[in-house]
Amino acid sequence: MFLRNSKYDLFLIILLLLIFILALRQCTFGQIPLNVSHSYQTTARVARVIDGDTFVLSDSQRVRLLGVDTPEINAADSLKSYFANRAKFYLDSLISKHVVKLTFENKTRDFFGRLLAHVWLIDKTGKDSLFIQAELLKRGYARIRYYPKGSRYYGIFYNLRRTAMKNNLGIWSR
Repeated sequence: MFLRNSKYDLFLIILLLLIFILALRQCTFGQIPLNVSHSYQTTARVARVIDGDTFVLSDSQRVRLLGVDTPEINAADSLKSYFANRAKFYLDSLISKHVVKLTFENKTRDFFGRLLAHVWLIDKTGKDSLFIQAELLKRGYARIRYYPKGSRYYGIFYNLRRTAMKNNLGIWSR
């Protein structure tokens, strides 16, 4: 195949190399660095919600809500599946097709390459209006996960979870 026409072969090699570089660039993570300071933030539009703690931005990046975990949609337990669907529906009603602000702790990505962010709904005036993780915890749709003492919203998360448990809300209603 190669070496029949050296100019043609060189053109093909350069073309394939360019295609490879462009494909690799599409696979790399957006403009957000792997490690950032607490003050780093960005805004983006939500394209769709995957489940109660994960969604996709309009630029196709996946975002995992930092510090919380909702039941899995395909859970064998029907009660867990019920609350998984409730959490997804609630998250969808809050953020789908809306602009959100993403803030970060230090590490911006998880093992799967998803952004790990605190998420704030932005209102029509451009101001933060709802802290999404707090809303999920307050209604009992989420548990606290991998959020150690000393993290930025530790006290808020644990107080909201305690209140939801005390009031038998959502996943705590069993």
